Amino acid sequence: MRPIEMPSGIIPRPAARNAGAFLLGILFVAAIPAFGQATVQRVDVRVTFDEGAPHPLIAERLQAAAQNVVDRLLVGRPLDQLQALQPRLQETIAAVLDRVATGYAVSGTITQLGVTSSVTLSLRWVGPVMRDATVRSDLMVLHRRIQPLAESALQARASEIRALVTNLPIAALEWAEPIVAGIARQIVEGALPGFSTTVRITAGASATVELILTVRDSRVIRNIGVRFRSTSIPTLLLEQNAPQVISLAEPLRGLPVAFAEAQRGALARLINEDLAGSPPVRQYRIVTTVGLDVGETTYVNVAADSLLYRGRVEAHLNVGPRAPNPVLVAHLGRLVHPSTELFVEMRLVPNTLSMDWDVGAQYQLSTDAAIGVSYTFGAQAVAAWSIIRFGRDVSARGKWNLTQQAFEGALTYRVNEFLAGEVVATSLGEVWLRLISNL
Repeated sequence: MRPIEMPSGIIPRPAARNAGAFLLGILFVAAIPAFGQATVQRVDVRVTFDEGAPHPLIAERLQAAAQNVVDRLLVGRPLDQLQALQPRLQETIAAVLDRVATGYAVSGTITQLGVTSSVTLSLRWVGPVMRDATVRSDLMVLHRRIQPLAESALQARASEIRALVTNLPIAALEWAEPIVAGIARQIVEGALPGFSTTVRITAGASATVELILTVRDSRVIRNIGVRFRSTSIPTLLLEQNAPQVISLAEPLRGLPVAFAEAQRGALARLINEDLAGSPPVRQYRIVTTVGLDVGETTYVNVAADSLLYRGRVEAHLNVGPRAPNPVLVAHLGRLVHPSTELFVEMRLVPNTLSMDWDVGAQYQLSTDAAIGVSYTFGAQAVAAWSIIRFGRDVSARGKWNLTQQAFEGALTYRVNEFLAGEVVATSLGEVWLRLISNL
């Protein structure tokens, strides 16, 4: 006689009513088939629910339990013996499943015997049932500034977690709670990459599913760096604000890299909102845009430009047989209109300590094109010029010295926020390479 094995994940209840009938039925159907008799080769089991069906994965586990019980009782048994015992057989199937699937009882059984048999089982609830659930999140592992992002991501999946216990008998938690906790954990890990959760269920007509967030990944943000980029503010001035930006980005420290990567845009907006509210940014009407390069060392990339002023300090190193001397250039401009800038520019030649001044105006035709005119005091020369940008890092510049009737053109490539290179040529046949360091 083959023993009856209980399916994985289902815990049998203690023996109760009809124990004698149960054992008698097992003895009857466990008889060794006579040689040459037709036997049951396969059983198709179908499970239905009298009231609301539980979550599909819980229903699937009940289906597997019923299939296992019926297979143990029928497969390999002689058909003529089973047909003679069919009324008792149905009682036996119901009695066994009542003990295997705690929280449910068999309310009806339909059995059709054959080489391929079929069994339909109707299940009803036993005891109180969880009709609905509330999902609560314990996010103490996160900085308070990050908690709303995680809460929002979890609330988007809360209905899936509530469905796990809706229409589930409280008694069924005896075997179903590990299933519910495992699925809820998968949902949380999908919603919040790099995190996992401990699940606690408080049973009742309105149950509570508590999710206690924990860090799952070992790869977390450990260090924070800052990079500035601006077309209107000298880098020397921006670098002074690096400690403030690092302080604003402090909530990122300790976050799993996978989570920060998934929430990169939201985290950048969070830092940018705090940065935009700082006094210097409001005072000088600076527009900031924050981006993140996420890793164990995460860099906060800040693009900052003023709506009122245009300033830059550059060092020009000219290389070539007929190249001019190195020069330091300081530019300060004031926007009198969103597209019009009035400026003054100072050029200092370190070799000779000579200095020259320009005054001029620039008009922005578009985001990628501008024209301007300037007057140089030392040379008493008037020049007109234009700039066209081809993307973020490549631009072309042309300058016409109207006094000397000379032309200078340059093609510029910006390597990074600190360094650019230019190939310069003039109408006098001079060509040289210029390296520009943004100070």
